[in-house]
Amino acid sequence: MAKRERRGRRSAARERRSQESSKAWRNIAIVFVLIGTVGFFYIQSVLGNRTLDDETLCPSQIERFTAVLVDVTDPMNTPQRQDFRNQLDRLLGQIERYEKLIIVKVDPVGESLLVPVITRCNPGSGADESEVDGNPKKLEKLHREGFIKPMEEAFDTLMEASSADRSPVMESVQSVALSEFQKAGLEGVEKRLIVASDLLQNTDRVSFYKGLPDAAEFIGTQNFHRVSTDLSGVEVELWMLQRDDSSQTQPIALPTFWERIIGEQGGQVTRVYRVSG
Repeated sequence: MAKRERRGRRSAARERRSQESSKAWRNIAIVFVLIGTVGFFYIQSVLGNRTLDDETLCPSQIERFTAVLVDVTDPMNTPQRQDFRNQLDRLLGQIERYEKLIIVKVDPVGESLLVPVITRCNPGSGADESEVDGNPKKLEKLHREGFIKPMEEAFDTLMEASSADRSPVMESVQSVALSEFQKAGLEGVEKRLIVASDLLQNTDRVSFYKGLPDAAEFIGTQNFHRVSTDLSGVEVELWMLQRDDSSQTQPIALPTFWERIIGEQGGQVTRVYRVSG
């Protein structure tokens, strides 16, 4: 009888330990679920639903920065206009969520630096949110009406020729770098500069219409130092608009010349695209 009682007590003790162990594991699992749930909604609140500027739709900290510098001194023909628009539309589709996009027109730099024609950030599209963590329909509408549409309208306006007799491309690149890329707080932000131009610098000091200078010699001149700037870490794309008299005014070495002087300033040309037409 005593043996049976001892066995019974041991069996009851094992059962209690088993129940306590199961309860402990259930509590641990609940804790992990709670941590995961809180973490998910924290990430969504911090990264997915940032407070945006009412006009630009930019958060306080942007993820990436793209500047498009447009030189439309000469009118575009029909193929150029269409290809240029195609490239711009493709660019809009590439802009990431919370990436800043500005459009700047090539112009002489006077007492103040150039001001963007338009500044917008991509707030994200409907695909970036679900019904659980946001309002995808509302975000899609904001993306279309607050980002895509204003950019398209600005692009269409810039496609009209300015009929300017000067094309200060180098000064305009310098202006964008100084007034936009080199602002405090943007040190770790990825930066991209797109130069849409015939790449023919034309000012009183430097005019490629008189002939393309040797890149190495030009880099050593005062004219270069006057327009140079810090492009460290900036990826540069050259969208080269072909002129009707390109065989006389746009030598084959023109893109290579720009690659050399941009590299001298710390930037890197990642793409050269010749706009059709």
